[in-house]
Amino acid sequence: MVRLGIAGIGTIAKDYIGLIAGGQVGGVKLTALCSRNRESARQMDERYGLNSRIFQDYGEMLRSGLVDGVLICTPHGQHPAMALQAVEAGIHVLVEKPAGILEEEVGAVLRALEQRPGLVCGVLYNRRASRAFRYVKGLVESGEIGELVRCTWIITDLYRTNAYYTSGSWRGTWRGEGGGLLMTQASHQLDLMQWICGMPSSVLARCSSVGRPIQVENEAELLLAYPGGAHGHFIASAHECPGTNLLEICGTRGRVSVREDSEVEVVRLREDERSFARSCTDPFRKAPSNMQTLTFDDSDNKVQQAATIRNFACAVEGREEIQCDLADGLRSLQIIHGAYLSQWKGEEVSLPAPEKEFREFLLQQG
Repeated sequence: MVRLGIAGIGTIAKDYIGLIAGGQVGGVKLTALCSRNRESARQMDERYGLNSRIFQDYGEMLRSGLVDGVLICTPHGQHPAMALQAVEAGIHVLVEKPAGILEEEVGAVLRALEQRPGLVCGVLYNRRASRAFRYVKGLVESGEIGELVRCTWIITDLYRTNAYYTSGSWRGTWRGEGGGLLMTQASHQLDLMQWICGMPSSVLARCSSVGRPIQVENEAELLLAYPGGAHGHFIASAHECPGTNLLEICGTRGRVSVREDSEVEVVRLREDERSFARSCTDPFRKAPSNMQTLTFDDSDNKVQQAATIRNFACAVEGREEIQCDLADGLRSLQIIHGAYLSQWKGEEVSLPAPEKEFREFLLQQG
């Protein structure tokens, strides 16, 4: 049983507390809650009958001897420093996405982890728990759809009203969130794209704010280039309604599509498209193929959140690999940084983007 402390008792932490207290996360016991608002933490403890200890001082919770691991649910910019503090205290860490705002701060945590190889440090990219996306990753990695040609994600169903951005003074600001749609809602899908298709080599981006009282973007379009000549598109919005959620990955031996995180369509060519194109004498004939359709029933966000926290507990106990370690979480952050730098400079940016230049531009945003 992993004794878990949660730092930052806001909206998302309350969801996690409800999942754990409701028995949906096996192998975890909530033993500590830490918040600057002691009353909010106390109310959550009483609501679920946790009998956990309430802390206002994060360091005191880490030193208490009551926790084996900590789940960090504070604003983005605080993630690396709090993760580093936990690692230095010998405590396992699961941090809310994104891993942080600045790459160099996340890098400091990675260096500390090198000195403590027995510690687990993961990022809560819970969409990786999806059986649909795990299936797709297996198809791509096995070579079943051939070499990557194109990947496209239209993820425009991340709708947020004005009330979302006014729910916290840090939301919708460069200083508080370090970015907008790409850093928050759509970072799950960017993470999945790099997890399944690999790290792109460059990005050309257009980011804008539409119809909301915010500093940061709630709309983004990314053109991605991959080693070997493949290309990608990432089209995201938090203001379109209704929106679309469609991932397509095209290879030289077929295509896989995922709709609404649950409906998977696989089209397999009977031979590699390149060899078919060379041998076929008909200028308009298409390569013969067959189609398979599958439906997965675990697309609910809370199901995946519970599975991700459970995976963390298993990783702490040495029974599973962590679903998304900090180094992998950093790669998603590097794509986001590259997209912002591309928007600010008006040009294509190689990945990973130069961190010093990114930070200089970020400071100019206010």
